[in-house]
Amino acid sequence: MRTIFTFAIAFVLCFTSTASELFIRVNATGEYSVTVYDQTHQNRNNVYQFAGLPGGITSVMIVNKHTNTLLYNGTLSLMQNERVIVQVNGFGNLSILQRVPIQEVNWYTTVVANDPYAGTWPGTTWPGNPNPGNPYPGYPYPNGPYPGGNFPGQTVGNTSSYHLFLNTLRNEAMDSNKLRMAKNYVASNPLTAEQIAGISREFSFDNNRLDFAKHAYASCYDKNNYFLLKDTFTFSSNYNNLLNHIGG
Repeated sequence: MRTIFTFAIAFVLCFTSTASELFIRVNATGEYSVTVYDQTHQNRNNVYQFAGLPGGITSVMIVNKHTNTLLYNGTLSLMQNERVIVQVNGFGNLSILQRVPIQEVNWYTTVVANDPYAGTWPGTTWPGNPNPGNPYPGYPYPNGPYPGGNFPGQTVGNTSSYHLFLNTLRNEAMDSNKLRMAKNYVASNPLTAEQIAGISREFSFDNNRLDFAKHAYASCYDKNNYFLLKDTFTFSSNYNNLLNHIGG
């Protein structure tokens, strides 16, 4: 019995020690092979999801599949029970977009323990955070509703609703219809800058990206991160136009 009990404890410790995840978006043309720790992923949409990673310092290497050119080779720090979302641009610069606490329910189910913009993560206080109730420094509204906005009680950056909308948007072929759908969605759903950038990438033409980005600015929760939209534009002149519009 003691042997079985010891094995059970060892299994639980092993299971909980590999609960970290890393989501990578390569914002560059081409197809890439991405290796994180001891896992290698390849696909055509340049979005890579790694699960079951140990906490601590992990290696990240991104290589162009066709030219065998190294785009990125470095390390990243992962906390236990955390999902880290990063983006790597065509110059090999890595940016951390988000850190989200997660919880493994079982070996095939991982849930977001709490949306970083809606609620708190008990027992978590990030270094330098002036608001212990909110585990993410720089986001001053731990309970989600957008203060002073037109969205009373509306959860900011609701991830489930956002991904459902994004899938619907991708099924629409016409850019003009996408623009109308996106404007209607953002009118009643406050979003983060990264979510707005994600919608902008679905447009085929820069003029529609610019139109939407201008329209969505008023509904953006973290306007200080609106620079994330820069990489969504094909021409820098359109991003400069956006900056002029928002007074940047």
